[in-house]
Amino acid sequence: MFRRNPVVYAGAAVAAIALLVVPATASAHPNKSRGFTLEEATVASIHQAFKSGDLTCSELIDGYLTRIMTYENQGPAINSLISVATDAKAQAKALDAKYKRTHGHVGPLHCIPVILKDNIDTKDMPTTGGSKTLISPIPSTDAAIAKKFRDAGAIILGKGNMDEWAHGGRAGYSSAGGQTLNPYDLTRSPAGSSGGPAAAIAANFGVLAVGTDTGGSIRGPVDAESLAGLRPTLGLISRAGVIPFSSTFDSPGPLTRTVTDTALVLNTLAGYDPADPATKASIGKIPSDYTKYLQKNALKGARIGVLRNYVSATNAPVMDAAVKSMQELGATVVDNLALPADALALRAQYYPIVSETEFKTLLGQYLATYRPDVAVKSHADVYAASSQPGFGIAPEVLTRLQTETTRGAMTDADYLLAAQEGPAKMRAALDKIMKDNHLDALVRPTAAGNDMSALSGYPDMLVQGGVNASGISVGIGFVGKAFSEPKLLGYAYAYEQKVKARLLPALTPPIPTSWWK
Repeated sequence: MFRRNPVVYAGAAVAAIALLVVPATASAHPNKSRGFTLEEATVASIHQAFKSGDLTCSELIDGYLTRIMTYENQGPAINSLISVATDAKAQAKALDAKYKRTHGHVGPLHCIPVILKDNIDTKDMPTTGGSKTLISPIPSTDAAIAKKFRDAGAIILGKGNMDEWAHGGRAGYSSAGGQTLNPYDLTRSPAGSSGGPAAAIAANFGVLAVGTDTGGSIRGPVDAESLAGLRPTLGLISRAGVIPFSSTFDSPGPLTRTVTDTALVLNTLAGYDPADPATKASIGKIPSDYTKYLQKNALKGARIGVLRNYVSATNAPVMDAAVKSMQELGATVVDNLALPADALALRAQYYPIVSETEFKTLLGQYLATYRPDVAVKSHADVYAASSQPGFGIAPEVLTRLQTETTRGAMTDADYLLAAQEGPAKMRAALDKIMKDNHLDALVRPTAAGNDMSALSGYPDMLVQGGVNASGISVGIGFVGKAFSEPKLLGYAYAYEQKVKARLLPALTPPIPTSWWK
């Protein structure tokens, strides 16, 4: 089994050594103190505990760091994090002082621990993209995402492991971080490429996470780790300071345990950023507060289409039950729909040439703009370094890097045609099925149909749909037109509140309360 590279994790290990040592065998009782429960905590429950005096930021961060120490490196050894903030306790102490000084008038995410996928630049921790080539030096500036979280009062507690360069291959494995395991079953895939931050949130190592999705990299982990989440409309969240894969398809998005917390992430991150031209499309399309759309009756009167060509024998019972639940919530469900075969073929036809051509060029631009001090300067340098014996890259990823070296430029006619035609055709197919059936949204199991929103740039709102015959949770995704997140959040929230299908991982149960000061 692949394990964490000790050099990469050295900074986090130093932080962990200073923590209270907790036995790896956990208690079955909830981690409760003075009315607050750490496990499955939300932004709202944490802030209520601060307000009531039941909790301080320092106590909260101690709790999460103790869980990380208990389950990340020992016990089931989930290995979801490449690094942990070495100054997390100092940040918490400073936030406690601010809370006292301002009488609680603090940012909307005051002291909320955040896990970022390790392709999002942070000025206080390494940003590797999963590759040992980028272990050092640390970026000099935060990505737009990291800065917005800090401005809102959050603590970036750690960086989640990922498929190297978000290139798939062996899900949850990278040369920088080793192999992430699934906290529900160590033999099951954590899915990729955002499997690290997803596993961390599922295991209660933090409250909020952000992953990135190029062809299913948020949606797969949400399904595998029984989470809520969102692949947003392309251009809703800035990608400035994020290691790119494909400017045509890349979209950062939330990984959370509840739909409400997904909405709160959007409140913090959505908006125009001149450093990412794609976000210009969001101007005038972002509500003042996404949470106001979270209503238990949001599905009443909605028309929801079910794409049955994405439903398998394994997940059909969950999808059938989901249809019944949506009908009980007042939705009109238009069942037995299907995307045409030519739309289903678009990913294979267009995705490889677009994503591989863009990565070959955009990686060099990112390195020159954001990481000029690292040893590698281009895609060619990365491929050469990764090809060295003993480097540790997954063979499938190395093969993809080699294929990318044969791609042309982003000015070539075949690339330009593919980058224009592929997304346009998928949007046309989705628009037609929605118009023909007068639909507000489409729904299908999360693990399937990743090509729809990847190619179209349309939002895909994810929530747990139910549990299959093997006892494994199955996610469902609501897909709508561009910038329809408010509506989709409402549908997912209404469904979530009725079904409550999120499962807790048995391998990372509540720990004793001895950590509590």
